[in-house]
Amino acid sequence: MKIIEKRMSSYVDRGNKLIASGKTPEAMKLIERGLQYYSENIINAINPYAKLDAGLIVLILRHLADELERGNPGAKELAEGIKKSVILPSLVEIEKTKKANRR
Repeated sequence: MKIIEKRMSSYVDRGNKLIASGKTPEAMKLIERGLQYYSENIINAINPYAKLDAGLIVLILRHLADELERGNPGAKELAEGIKKSVILPSLVEIEKTKKANRR
């Protein structure tokens, strides 16, 4: 059985096409789904993490954001524009103390 590689169709491109056809509310819902999709993937990738390592994660995410902006012209401006149009939810963290099983 062959493993299927995940490939994404751009949420922004599809949203722009919806806006061009006069379907702005649907475009905003699509962008919200894109934000949710990528947020969940990133959160799942970093969890679980040690509480004291939160600063390392912040540094890495900011570095990645800087590199993505540098390598993708217009990404910073798009992010700033979308940030003005959406309400970003607060992150609700649940602290669970467990003994580490990895070093």
